[in-house]
Parts: sequence; C-alpha cells; structure tokens
Amino acid sequence: MFSTTWQIYREPWVLLGGPRALLLQVAHPAVADGVARYSRFQEDPFGRGFRTFKAMATLYFGTRKQAEAIARQLNRVHSGIIGEGYVATDPELQLWVFATLVDTTLRVFEGMPLPPNWQELFYEESKAAAALLGIPATIYPADLQAFNQYFEKMLHGPVLGAAPVCREVAQAILQHPRTPKRLANWLASAGMPLPLCTKLGIRFQPDAARQWSQWMPRLYPVYQLLPTILRWAPAYHQAMYRISVDAGRRPGFSAWCWHHITQRLNIPLALDNSPTPHSPPTTS
Repeated sequence: MFSTTWQIYREPWVLLGGPRALLLQVAHPAVADGVARYSRFQEDPFGRGFRTFKAMATLYFGTRKQAEAIARQLNRVHSGIIGEGYVATDPELQLWVFATLVDTTLRVFEGMPLPPNWQELFYEESKAAAALLGIPATIYPADLQAFNQYFEKMLHGPVLGAAPVCREVAQAILQHPRTPKRLANWLASAGMPLPLCTKLGIRFQPDAARQWSQWMPRLYPVYQLLPTILRWAPAYHQAMYRISVDAGRRPGFSAWCWHHITQRLNIPLALDNSPTPHSPPTTS
C-alpha cells in the first residue's frame, strides 16, 4: 500500500545514522567551508541536523505542494552560500550531501527484517527527491550498483577531509557539550574508514563495525515492540491523517493525536502544520 521509502523513513531508527551522515557531509571541504562561513555551527552544531531531518520529512511525507516549497526554499538558501571555487547549489555538491543520507539509510537498515529487494526499491524512489532538490538525472547514479561505486570512490578518494576546515567543523560537532562523545565516535567508526576518521579527528574504534553488525539486528526487534504511536515518526502519522481526510475517512487514533500535537509544538521528524490545500503525497 505504501512506498518502501515511507516504510523506512517512518522509523526513527534511521536517526542512528545521523552522526555519520552529518560528519560525512562536513568531510567535504566545500560543505565544511559553507557551514563554517554561513552557519552558527559553533553555537548550534545540531541545528543543521534538525533542519535536514525536517526538510527530508517534508520531502517524503508532505503534500506535493509542501515538498516543492521546501525544495525551493533549500535552493534559495543555498544559492547565497558562495566560497572560493564553489557555490552550494553546485549539482555535484548537492549530490554528495543527498548521497550521505541515502547511503546512511541503506547502512542503518542493512540486515534488518525487510523485503529482499528493499534496497533497490528505496534507491529507485530516492530519484524523485533528488529531482526535487535540483540534482540532474544525468549525474544521479542510474542504479544502486552505480551509486555504491560512486559512494565508495568518494569515501576512499582524496576529496573528503582534504582541508583543515573539515576537521574544524567535525570537531565542533563532536566536542560540543551536548554531544554524546563516546556514542558519536562509535557510530562514526562503524560506518567510516580509518583514514577518513583520522583526517576528521574521530577516535576510530576498530571493533565498531563488527559490533554494529552483531548488535543492531538484535536490538531492532526489541525496538519494534514499541507501540506504533510512539515508534513511527510524527510526519508519517500526519500524512496518514491527511490521506484519511482526503479519502473521506475518519483518521486513526495515532494520526489524530499527532495531527493535533504538531499543531501546537515544533517537533523533529514532523511536518509544519501550516494550512495547505490537500494534494497527493510525493512518494506513496
């Protein structure tokens, strides 16, 4: 009934990949320079992550109008971020930032009880969000195999961590008082190669990848015991509320609760509840 993307991104389990995705983004010299020049990362290093997850929730669970609006807003903001030899709207740069989210999602759910071909389906559906963000189809890898090749080339190539600002921004994130330092270093070590961790000043833990592959599949079934009203992301419940109303059906209790909660509170992984005309969701 629902797309693979909805089934994946309704699970806040994906947030376990947040530190890795964020550190991989700022490992690119142009991204790190843009963050250092144009953001308040020293005071609010987690603001970027909050805004990223909020934007992705809107792209995937919002109406088409909301998804297009957030894409225009992101492009408008990024068009003003200009440094030496780059502009944040450079398609190759946008591809890398988006790719960190796609790859991290694939890694976080690897080995979980999902349909055998979920990775290929998820990747195919990612193309719609990439197009909305202005990433040309001509540079977006054609299939999952091509994407994996692109990502591995970037991960082990000379670009990431090539400038001092990469380490500076990464350390601002890792050393912030609110950062769970041991957990953040462990999560990064589980999904990043040693040379890149060294460049970014991450305390590499050689057993992290093995521990991740052993423990995460065991913890996931425990996590699934949570009632869905708490387990699934607010944006998913909001989307279900919208779909029910559009179809003339009474929304379920969880959808009704989250619809009203998010009208009063600004919550991560939730949609903005500003009034908009109902229209079909972007990926369902």
